[in-house]
Amino acid sequence: MFCVASYATGQQDIDNAMAKELLKQRGYSINEAQLQKLTQDARSKSGPSRAKDADAKKTDTAAAGTKDSIAEISMYENIINDKIIDPDKMLKTLPIFGLDVFRNTKPSTFTPEDYLATPADYPIGSGDEINILLWGRLNEQFRLKVDRDGRINIPHIGPVSVAGMPFSAMQKTILDRLQSIEGVQASITMGELRSIGVFIVGEVKTPGMYTVSALSNITNALFAASGPSKRGSLRNILLKRNGAQIATIDFYDFLLSGKDNASIRLKSGDVIMIPIIKKMVAVVGNVRRSAFYEIKEASTLKDVLGLAGGITPAAWTNRIQIERFQNNQYQAVLDIESGKNLAIPDFEIQDGDIIKIFPIVIKDKNAVYLGGNVYRPGKYEFKEGMKLSDLLPDYQSLLPETYFEYAMVLRTDPPNFLGKIIPFNLKQAMEDKNSSDNVPLQSRDAVMIYSRDYFEPDRTIFIGGAVTIAGKQKLLENMKIRDVIIKAGGLLEEASKERGELYRRVYNNEIISTEKIEFNVGRALADDSQNNLVLKKFDMVYIRNKKGWEDEKHAQLKGEITYPGDYVLLSGETLGDLIERAGGFTRDAYLPAATLTRPSVKALERKRVDEYVNRLQGDALTVSTELMARQQAADVQTMLQQQQLVLNRLRDAESSGRVVIDLTNKEAYRGFILEDGDSLYVPKQVGTISVIGEVYNPATFRLESGLTTARYYIEMAGGVKQNADVKNIYIIKSNGSVITRKNVDVMEYALAPADAVVVPQKVEFKNNFKIFMDSLTAIVQISSLLLSAATVVIALRR
Repeated sequence: MFCVASYATGQQDIDNAMAKELLKQRGYSINEAQLQKLTQDARSKSGPSRAKDADAKKTDTAAAGTKDSIAEISMYENIINDKIIDPDKMLKTLPIFGLDVFRNTKPSTFTPEDYLATPADYPIGSGDEINILLWGRLNEQFRLKVDRDGRINIPHIGPVSVAGMPFSAMQKTILDRLQSIEGVQASITMGELRSIGVFIVGEVKTPGMYTVSALSNITNALFAASGPSKRGSLRNILLKRNGAQIATIDFYDFLLSGKDNASIRLKSGDVIMIPIIKKMVAVVGNVRRSAFYEIKEASTLKDVLGLAGGITPAAWTNRIQIERFQNNQYQAVLDIESGKNLAIPDFEIQDGDIIKIFPIVIKDKNAVYLGGNVYRPGKYEFKEGMKLSDLLPDYQSLLPETYFEYAMVLRTDPPNFLGKIIPFNLKQAMEDKNSSDNVPLQSRDAVMIYSRDYFEPDRTIFIGGAVTIAGKQKLLENMKIRDVIIKAGGLLEEASKERGELYRRVYNNEIISTEKIEFNVGRALADDSQNNLVLKKFDMVYIRNKKGWEDEKHAQLKGEITYPGDYVLLSGETLGDLIERAGGFTRDAYLPAATLTRPSVKALERKRVDEYVNRLQGDALTVSTELMARQQAADVQTMLQQQQLVLNRLRDAESSGRVVIDLTNKEAYRGFILEDGDSLYVPKQVGTISVIGEVYNPATFRLESGLTTARYYIEMAGGVKQNADVKNIYIIKSNGSVITRKNVDVMEYALAPADAVVVPQKVEFKNNFKIFMDSLTAIVQISSLLLSAATVVIALRR
C-alpha cells in the first residue's frame, strides 16, 4: 500500500480525487484514510509508508477478475488491458488440449464422403452403386449395384466381375466393353457407396460399433464417436485390422498443423482403439494457450512450450517454475533460470509436471506521470536529466483555473520504496528553470497539478429576482454586478431599473454578519463605479420587480356565452363583470347546470382526500387491533379487505376543482372575485334525469312534464334492489350541490333538468362489536359521497 502526506497551510484541504486517480494509473492501491494523513508542513516533511509494486498489481488483478473461460481469453487482450495472469488461479479450470474440437459433435452415422469425388484407388466392393450413361446409338442410363458375387449385370453386355478392382481399373474395363458396340459412347461414375461397420473402443466418449462410409478414415470415425474422453490419448490412437495393429496415429499433427496422418481408409471390421493417457503435463500462465498437454518420451521444456504456442511478450522468463512429483514420495518445486540470453533451457519434462510461466510485474520502468489540471494527463517517457519544466514547457499545457502556489511530486525511492511528497511552486518552476522549484525528476515520479477549486471551493455567488436565469454563478476574477446580470441572461420585462440589492457576508474574527447594499440597476449596467460593485464570494444579488408589476391572469368562458373564449382578467374583476363583458348568456343557456372550476380548489380537494385517507388508515388499525384482541381474526380480515377497496377508490378518484355556484341568481355571483385559471362552462338546456346506484336499470330518462319526483324516476329505473340503502338516497343537483334527507323528503323532491338520483348500497356486517359496524359504515358512506360528488361548496355572499 502507498500512503501520502497531504498539504495544509490554512487553505482548504486538498481534494484527493486527482491524487487517487494518478496513483491508480501507477498501479498503487490506495484508500481514503491513507490520503487523509496530513503533516503540518509538507515542504519539509513527508509521511513514509511501505510500497511494493508487485503487491499493488496483485490487488488490481484480484479485483479485475475474469469472466471469460481460459479457452476464450486472448493473451493480447490481457496485455492491452494490463491484466496480470496468475498461473495458480488458472489451474482449477485448465482444459485438456484437443478435446474441444469434438465439443459440438454428436454420435451418428458419418457419411460425408458420399459427396466427394471417388479416388482412383477406391476398391470396388459388394453394395457399391455404379452409374452408367450411354449416348449415341443408345441413349440410356443404368444404376447398377455390385452383388454379393462381386458382379454387375450390364444390359446389352451381360455380367461383369468388378469386385476388388480399383475404381480406375473398373472404369476402363466397363468402358472397353461398352464402346465395343458401334456408335455408342459411355460414362462410368460411382453412385451411392457401400457402408462399412467399424468398432471404436477404449477411452472414447461413446464407444461402440459405427456404420460409416467406405471412404471414411480414422479422423471421420473419431468425430462420429464424439472423440476421446478426458482419460483418452490423442497421441497414441491404434488401428487394428484382422487382429493385427496396422497404424498408430498422433492426432496432435491434425490439431496443430492440419496434417491428417489418420487418412488410412477404413475397412469393414476395423477396430480403432483409444488407450489411456500415459504422460501428461500442465502448461499454465503467460503462454499463448494454457492447457493440459499429452507428451511423448524424452520431451523437453522447449518442446512442451511449443505445444502451448510459445510464451507471450508479457512472460517473465528469468524464472520458469516446475512442480514435480518425485518418486511417488513428495512434490518438489524446481525453478528453471533461463540465463542472461533468455533462451529456454534444454530441460527434460516428466509425467505430471506443472509448468508455470509467471508475468512481468515491473511495468512503466522508464515513465513519469502527469495528472490533475492539465490538458494532457498520462504517462510520459522519462529521460535522464529531466525536470518539471520539460514535462510542463509552457502555460498552454495547463487547464484554466490552475492553482500556481502549490503542486507536488509523488516519489518512491529505492531500496525501501518509502513514499514521499516533494512540494513546489508551479509558477516559479515554469518561469525560472534554475529555481529550486524546478524539481529534477526520477523514473516513476508522479506530478500533481491542482485546480484552484481544490484550495478555494465554493467560489460562487447567487443572483435572483427579475433575471432570465436565476441561480448560482461561478465567481470569476474581477466579476461585477453588471457581469453577473449579463451572465444570468439579462433582465426580465418586469425588472426594476432602479432597485437592486446586494447581500454580503461580513467577517469580524469569529463573528459573521450580513450587510445589505442597495444599488441602482440601470447605473450598474452603465458601469457606474458607485453601483457596479466588484463581487465577493457568497454574495447574493437580487433584482426587484417594478412597482405594481403583476403577471397577467386569465379566465375561460365556454359553452352558451355570447362571446366565449379566453379572457385576461382586469384588476378586481368579478364573475358578473366578466360575463357582462362577454355579452352575457345565449338564449339556449341552461344556467342551473353551469359549472365553475378553479385550480386552487382542485389542489385543496386533493389535499383533503389525502388527509381523509390517512385518517381512515389510522382508524382501521385501531379497529383491527381491538378485534384481534377479542379473537375475531376473520372479522379483521374482512374489514381490512373492504377498507382497502374503499381507500384505493379514494386515491384513484380525480379531483374536479368544481365550485358550486348558482347562476340563476345574478346577485349570488355578481361580486364573486375571479382567480387565475378559473373556467366557466354553461351547457345547453337538457331535459333528462339520471338514476344511478342500486336500482335494477340505472339509466338517464327524459324529464316528463308534471312528473318530477325522485320516487317516479326510481320506479322508472325498475325500483330499488334488496341491498339498496333507501334511508340514505340523495340527489346531486346539476350545479353540483347535494340534497339529502336531512332537510327534505328526498323521494318527493321535485327534480330539475340534469339532476341525478343516487341510490347507495346498504352495508351489512353481522358482528357483535358496534365499533366495527360504525367504522365500516362511515367509511363506505363517506367514500360513496365523495366519489359521486367530488366538489367543494363555497358559500357566496355579497
